[in-house]
Amino acid sequence: MVEYINVYLDRDEFSNRIGGGIPKGSIFIIEGENGTGKSIICQRILYGALSNNHTATYISTELSVVDFIKQMESLGYDIKDYLLNQKLLFIPTLNLFNRIKEKENLIFELTKEKSRKLLENELIILDSLSYPLINGLDKMDSIRLIEFLSKIKNLDKTIILTYNPSEINRFFVRNIRRIADIYFNLRFSSIGESSLLKMIEVKRFRYPMSIYNTLIPFRVEPNIGLIIEISSYV
Repeated sequence: MVEYINVYLDRDEFSNRIGGGIPKGSIFIIEGENGTGKSIICQRILYGALSNNHTATYISTELSVVDFIKQMESLGYDIKDYLLNQKLLFIPTLNLFNRIKEKENLIFELTKEKSRKLLENELIILDSLSYPLINGLDKMDSIRLIEFLSKIKNLDKTIILTYNPSEINRFFVRNIRRIADIYFNLRFSSIGESSLLKMIEVKRFRYPMSIYNTLIPFRVEPNIGLIIEISSYV
């Protein structure tokens, strides 16, 4: 029987649009060019999961702890208590790996014994697969990474990966798409002649709790966070 991570919030329709929850034991990829909203989708999922008593680890290649707290607060997602009671582990990559190792893909530090605690939580978010977390994956490293992600999945963990597909190894992108249980592609969609709307295209969703939407338009507002659009779109 499939169990789910509940991400419901009464402030938006996101959970309903994706069928009511995220299956545990899933590899969940969120692709998109820069600026399409990959991080805000992760942060919305994170806050929903924490609000429903799940545990999470969030690894960021972009934000410090202070910046992360400020970012979440600006969206109306207050996560300080979750950090204090250790329901949430937030890991900036520089803190996790201590120093930049120019020629290494630092994501493989997660495979070591010292990083085991980071993988104990129900939800693990890697935002994003970019330098210094990965640094020019070759084919063998891509295979190794996919095998590692599959092992995490088999421990009944849900792991979310974000990346810009134009910036990382095509072999990895092709194969992570192939094995992903949930595959979101984020893009801009035009409205009328001059306006752009951000869009989630759900390309794959295995084991949904209920019916989900394949196209989900959204915007972001200060102090409110993610807002699902209900207006017509093209």
